[in-house]
This record gives sequence, structure tokens and C-alpha cells, in this order.
Amino acid sequence: MLPNLQQFLSLLVCGIQLWGAALTYWLPLRHSPHFWQRALLCLIPSIPLSTFLLWADYTPSSLFLRAGAYILFCMWMIFASHSCTQLDWSGANYCAIWGILSALTTFELWRLLVWCLAQVNIFLPLDQPSALLLQLLFFSAAYCLLRVTVAHSMPYEGSYHIGPRQQISAIILGGMFVLLFLTMQTVTNSGVSRETSIFVVVPLALCQLYCITLLYLQTELFKKAAMEKEMNSLNMLYERQRQQYQVAKRNVQIINRKCHELKVQIADLRRMAPNAALQQSLNEAEAAARQYDASTQTGSEVLDVVLTEKSMLCEAHHISINNVADGTCLHFMDPADLYALFANALDHAIELTRKLPEPEKRMIDLLVCMRQGFAVLNIISAVPDGPDPGRETCDELKIVKRIIQKYNGFLTTESNGGFFAIKAVFPVQ
Repeated sequence: MLPNLQQFLSLLVCGIQLWGAALTYWLPLRHSPHFWQRALLCLIPSIPLSTFLLWADYTPSSLFLRAGAYILFCMWMIFASHSCTQLDWSGANYCAIWGILSALTTFELWRLLVWCLAQVNIFLPLDQPSALLLQLLFFSAAYCLLRVTVAHSMPYEGSYHIGPRQQISAIILGGMFVLLFLTMQTVTNSGVSRETSIFVVVPLALCQLYCITLLYLQTELFKKAAMEKEMNSLNMLYERQRQQYQVAKRNVQIINRKCHELKVQIADLRRMAPNAALQQSLNEAEAAARQYDASTQTGSEVLDVVLTEKSMLCEAHHISINNVADGTCLHFMDPADLYALFANALDHAIELTRKLPEPEKRMIDLLVCMRQGFAVLNIISAVPDGPDPGRETCDELKIVKRIIQKYNGFLTTESNGGFFAIKAVFPVQ
């Protein structure tokens, strides 16, 4: 094979290795639009970048050159992570640190494999296509393992939520790891004896392992703390809404009573004053009172209360709500849970629908029915164009999901063609 072609293939494999390390951590995250097009575009600069890194590694006399090469590597990784995912710059920087550490660690493991094979008289011609293919397969296997373990477990809801303390700690540990890597490269390329090389390399490798382990444990601890904080907030909101059911029930009863009294008074006035002009005013007053009268009858007092309450909220936002609900199929649910479920689901739908600029397009459809021994809940709302509302980390959907899981149900969300749907299925107990 021609030397120039061999060199190009070697650089291409190195570029794919750098890009593959970044891709490993991008896949579990929320992606930017046209993710694969962006990811493939990021592959192009990885090839000249790998050329610069290799050249700098084999020029150990220039410390600033090597430092500049790895700073450029870090900048490319940060920009690519920010471009291909929905991470902010802080999250992109954290993702880039893990990508860099994974690429360097996998490279060291490959070098270790080559060295072990050489000890048993198996020498790989590293510039030959067969060895390059083996190297590519080795890196692919390592990245697949990382994808289903570390890269999968670290993000929370498809993103990294990184605070200043965690960011600073990650930069320090990542910088220490790269410094240890450069020191190891210098030792192994300096031509010292094997015994001396092992005596230096092993402690360096242990220090690198310490950096990676500490960084991973730090990530898990911060994520656990964030999850506990969020869970406490959801618990408080959940309990507050459970208690709100009694208040809402009392308010609806008061409204019903006042509306009934008002309609009786209007009827009396209509009999006392048959004047046509006054009759028109009385008709308008009666129609206004009817809007706030709870006429929803679903077979479930709780569902009647929440639908009445949310219907008035929809009226205030000029939203048309249509419901076909058989509340009897939800008899097994605790009243406070049932109220919190529909209150949060409808609040989420109302919040999305009210953003539509055209009032005539603001509509919500609600279906509650029994199908083959399962209680089915569908809420479809018109939504404006924009990000997928089902991927938003809103408290309403989290509480809905929590209540559904409590009753062994299943929740799915779908956004398509200007509509957002919440679909839930419960086994009837």
C-alpha cells in the first residue's frame, strides 16, 4: 500500500476514535435538530485535529505545543457537544471532559494490548489496514461498553445539570488526567528500559484511575442530591394538591349554590317584568350564570369537581374543552390522587394551549373510558410550534407520571402536527 494512503488511513482511524468518544456521550442526551448531520460535520475537523495531536505527541521537547494541541482538542469537543445536543455551555464542557478522558483511556488500553501481544511475540504492524481495522474494532467495543454503562447512567433526564463546584472539580480532575497522560507518553516514548518504564507507568495509571473514579463518584453524588431535592419539591407540591381537593370541592359547591340562587332570582324577575328589553338583559345574565354552573356529570364526584374547576380556567383563557368521561371506571383511585392526576394533566394542557395566538385554535379534548378491563385516559391539546412539550421537565408531568405508576399504570406522551397527547392506561382494580 502507498505510504501516503497508509498515513491517511491511520489519521482517519484516529479521527474516528476522537469523534466516537464524543458520540458515546451524545447519544443518551437530548439531541439538537438534524443531530446526525451535525455529528457527521463534527467528524470532519477531527481528522486534522488528530494529525495535530499526533504531531504534538511526537514532539516532546515543545511543552507549549502539546498543551496547545490538547486545549484545541478540548475546545473542539466542547463546541461539538454544544452543537449536537441541547446542553448549555456548562453541560457541554462537562460532557467534553468525559469524552476526552474516555478517548485517552481507550488509547492507553489499546497501547497496553499491543504491548501484551508483543510480550508473546505477536507484533502488530500498526500502519497496516488489518491492524487499523483491529484498532477501530477495539475502540468501537470499548465505546459501546461505555455507552451502555457510564454514558447511560450519568445524565439526568437527557441532560447534565452542572453547578459551579462540580464544574471546577471536573476541570481540575480532567486537567490532572491529561497531565498524567502526557507524562506517560513522554516516558514510553523516551526509550528508557522496560523495567524503568513499568516502574513509572504503573503509578501514573493508578493515579489516572483515581481521577476517573473520583469524577464518576462526584457525578453520581451530585445527581443523587439533585434528585432528592427535586423529589422533596414534588412531594410538597403533591401533598399540597391532595389537600387542595377539599378546598376545590367546597368552592365548586359554593359556586353551584350561588348560580342556582341567581337563576331563581332571574326567573322571578322575568315573571315580574315582561318588558322585552329587560328580557334580553335577563337572558344574557342567565347565560353568564350558566357558564359557571357545574353541569358536568361523569359518575365521579372528584372528576366533576376538577372538570368544573378547569372548565372555568379554560373559559378565562378562551379555551374550548370537550370531554367524554366515564368517571366510574376510576373508582379504585384515592380521591386526592384522582384530583391531583387530572388537575396536573389539565394544567399542563391549558398552559400549552393558552400560548396559541389564535383563540379559535385553543382546544382540549378529554376522554376517560373503559376498554378491555383497563381504564383509559387521553388528553389531547392544541399546542404552538416549538420544542417537544413531552420532553420538558415540568412538575405537572412528573406528578402525573408518579400517580400513574402508583396504580401500576402506563404513561405515554406524543407530540405531532400541532397537537400534544397524554395517554394513560390503568388496570382496573
